[in-house]
Amino acid sequence: MHRARPHPRAKACVASEECRGQAVRADRMRGGRNKFGPMYKRDRALKQQKKALIRANGFKLETVPQIMSPVQNDYSLSSTIHSIHAMSKTLPPNPATLTPVDYERSPYGTPSLGMTVPSHAPLASYHYPSFPNRTIKSEYPDHYTNTHESVPAYVYPETYPSSSPPDIPEVILKLLQLEPDEAQVKARILACLQQEQGKGRHEKLSTFGLMCKMADQTLFSIVEWARSCIFFKELEVGDQMKLLQNCWSELLVFDHVYRQLQHGKEHSVLLVTGQEVDMSTIAAQAGSILNTLVLRAQELVLHLHSLQVDRQEFVCLKFLILFSLDVKYLENHTLAKDAQEKANAALLEYTVCHYPHSTDKFRQLLLRLAEVRALSMQAEEYLYHKHLSGEVPCNNLLIEMLHAKRT
Repeated sequence: MHRARPHPRAKACVASEECRGQAVRADRMRGGRNKFGPMYKRDRALKQQKKALIRANGFKLETVPQIMSPVQNDYSLSSTIHSIHAMSKTLPPNPATLTPVDYERSPYGTPSLGMTVPSHAPLASYHYPSFPNRTIKSEYPDHYTNTHESVPAYVYPETYPSSSPPDIPEVILKLLQLEPDEAQVKARILACLQQEQGKGRHEKLSTFGLMCKMADQTLFSIVEWARSCIFFKELEVGDQMKLLQNCWSELLVFDHVYRQLQHGKEHSVLLVTGQEVDMSTIAAQAGSILNTLVLRAQELVLHLHSLQVDRQEFVCLKFLILFSLDVKYLENHTLAKDAQEKANAALLEYTVCHYPHSTDKFRQLLLRLAEVRALSMQAEEYLYHKHLSGEVPCNNLLIEMLHAKRT
């Protein structure tokens, strides 16, 4: 196992003054814990079901051959991304939302923290065998190896009648309140891309470079969300870094997948900027590897759609991804384990109460997290190959996180 040292930009993103105020006190002592009160008042049957379901989640996972063939270089997704300049003119001129992240001006010169971070440690309470012959380890469930399995038609079910829905667990309510403002995130990313478009001819990024810039800005918003999260903000900066280095690519993939779920169109992809890219355009211009990754993401969208995943489940699953690192790698493993248990309990309670006809939904949702991890590992390796070929912009959070597990 390699010792991963967080790079200055990644550390500073978490260890900034604002973050330090949220995560730890100036004397490096952790702040007080939240008091959530009596949240899990369930009857005996529900408790027994919870224990049975959690015990049943020790499913066996196997590996599949990696899809990484020689690096593709044929990127030119028409003018979709290069139309950022015109699109950004329609946004309200709010400086708070139109200010892109300026990595060069941020205080990234702080010393690194020495820590040992596993190469994508397994999800809590799951057993994942190591992936052979890979720089980054990955895990795949058995059913995910059948990539040629027919995908059901994209048929939208009717909304569940719910005149008086059951109560939502308080943990989920708090996570809903912490969700980023999508309009602000979109505006900031558009402003950043517009800034890139305004550069001189020799400084302009390629289409793929702009896509990486888009992912980088999205990742920054994800880190901002994480450091405001319940439980996470109570951890020391070192533990925060370990969690983020473990799951950053999964959070990016899950963010993309849920956006497509909301988009609801099987034959096009919705970018975080609000623009659509037709699947046929991706197939024709993106290269075989990226096209395969996009298709696998669309398959995952179909799986989540068939499970009728709602926003409450999305925020809870995202939180579980954030805390997916085995607690033995953390200093404050008690707090991390408490977070995992409360989120799992909240998700189980919510699915049982709101979807009583779908008795297996809780387990199926956790299985989808394994698919997210598998896809994120493939995306990471692809991005690293592109980085080695000089096609990924440097000096940003995306690259710092990418290097964190390889140094």
